[in-house]
Amino acid sequence: MSSSVDVNISIDELYRRVLENKRRLIGYVENLLAVYDKVNSADNLPENSERIVIDIPNSFPIILYKSPSRRAYQELFSKALLFLKLEYAIYETLESRLGKLKGYDLRAMVRYFSDVPTTIVIMLSNE
Repeated sequence: MSSSVDVNISIDELYRRVLENKRRLIGYVENLLAVYDKVNSADNLPENSERIVIDIPNSFPIILYKSPSRRAYQELFSKALLFLKLEYAIYETLESRLGKLKGYDLRAMVRYFSDVPTTIVIMLSNE
């Protein structure tokens, strides 16, 4: 993951990017659900497999499975959905708040983590 900064971006452009990324995210979820349905309907997958949990303090535990299984895929998909839900909530909030500011010719500085805006500073003056 990387971080980047937009020093001077229009609120209208930022709003457009938020909508575009939100649509992309919805596409990810649809594809993830399609793969999940295929895995659940697979006849040759065992229900469980041996599992090893590496618990790291102040972090997410790392879970390793010895072989593919329904439970392994379910756990993987549920973790992926949790992160996608968090990202969706960020975009939903930004869409609502930036929607009220677009059209006023405002500019902003934006810090991104990966491609998700994490900090937005709205410049009220061009000076």
